[in-house]
Amino acid sequence: MGRIFRTTISENTTTEIDLSYPTPGKLFIRNAGSQGVRVGYDPLDVGSTGVNYFTIDAGVVYQLDMSPNVGYVAQKQLMYFHAVADTVMEFWFAN
Repeated sequence: MGRIFRTTISENTTTEIDLSYPTPGKLFIRNAGSQGVRVGYDPLDVGSTGVNYFTIDAGVVYQLDMSPNVGYVAQKQLMYFHAVADTVMEFWFAN
């Protein structure tokens, strides 16, 4: 059984999201907003003055392998998301 959730990230807000999952499968991440979202491993990196982040552009879907042990983007820690405008993020954990 997988899980799907949507969350709204308010403008100029950093939100922490736990992307860990106990079984292997796929993780789909979609930015359903109209502006890019910064993603990183530390809240300071993704904030307004941060420099170490990855941008998920609006309308883009990423597919990642997920596993509790191997090749996963955030196995044992939270990921931080920062929106420059109100944005909806969608996450689908498919196993």
